[in-house]
Amino acid sequence: MRLLPDHLPIIRAPITHGHSRGCYIEPELTRSVDLCDLCGQLNPASVGWSRQPLVHANLSGHWLRKKRWNFWNWIAPNFVLSVTLADIDYVALCAVDFTDFDTKQTVSTIAVKPPGSIALPEHVERTVRFASRTIEYANANDGGNLNVTLHVTARSMPIAAEFVVTKPTGHETLNIVVPWSSRRFQLNSKHNTLPCAGRIDVGGKVYAMHPEECHAVQDFGRGIWPYQSFWNWGVGTGVQDGRLVGVNVGAKWTTGTGVNENALCIDGRLYKVMEDLIWSYDPSNWMRPWHVRAPESKMIDLTFEPHVVRTTGINLGVLRSGGVCCFGRWHGTIRFDGNELRIQSLIGWAEEFDHRW
Repeated sequence: MRLLPDHLPIIRAPITHGHSRGCYIEPELTRSVDLCDLCGQLNPASVGWSRQPLVHANLSGHWLRKKRWNFWNWIAPNFVLSVTLADIDYVALCAVDFTDFDTKQTVSTIAVKPPGSIALPEHVERTVRFASRTIEYANANDGGNLNVTLHVTARSMPIAAEFVVTKPTGHETLNIVVPWSSRRFQLNSKHNTLPCAGRIDVGGKVYAMHPEECHAVQDFGRGIWPYQSFWNWGVGTGVQDGRLVGVNVGAKWTTGTGVNENALCIDGRLYKVMEDLIWSYDPSNWMRPWHVRAPESKMIDLTFEPHVVRTTGINLGVLRSGGVCCFGRWHGTIRFDGNELRIQSLIGWAEEFDHRW
């Protein structure tokens, strides 16, 4: 296997002509704004990043190019529960995965519906629900905390979960709008280090969710995507030396756009990394260490050691999507606001995904 290219084909021209730089200044948004103009094209005023969700994802038109999802990982030292609620214009779906890190056992199920049949809100912090014959899921926002319920009737074993995700007062999140062109663009809202309290029952085995070690991570995505796309994404979340630490790193899909998804969240405060990161890993052996670093600012210099590899894939000819997500531990150094913090055994993941959608 070979590494994916460093940037999407849609960005090839500006990179070839030398209009792309690894370091840049990203505009910080401070007021609410629409993602799209009246014609459904990118609103230039929405491009950049913010500490809170400020962009209204008013997508319209662009048949088959709209991609919308609400993805959550609830991760602890010994397990991860994932739910993806998505509508990619071809199909709508809810996918559930649970992985036990000790046994390396994964339970997965997916329910499919026609496109347009799932209510996916245009604002980040809104309630979402899904109901089918095999999955009942609710992620309810009461204006602050999130109340999550999940019931899955899987062929292998059932899953039942009920828990609360707490958003501390003043907690900051990573919100970005990435501009490939006026007709292709993406809004992402990434949240991490959110404490969880409750329980998950998987086939009669109960997993407790303790808020001091179990955290929620959200990826809210709304955009108009090119047919061919791919990405790296990595997250670390937990407590290090008495500080609540969240790491969000990415690559490939943002390279050459002047906006990225790289940031640190320390004790609820966001520190933006305004440069493209260098990722090094071996796609022929996913269990070898991954390396991620910020060569200019030195804000990130981390090694990821995988423990569990989870692969997913779908191939319907014109529609193909799949990739690898490795769960494990991060080690190394992060730097922010004049501080240096050693990272030791921070739970999280690193992934590579490739799409023709």
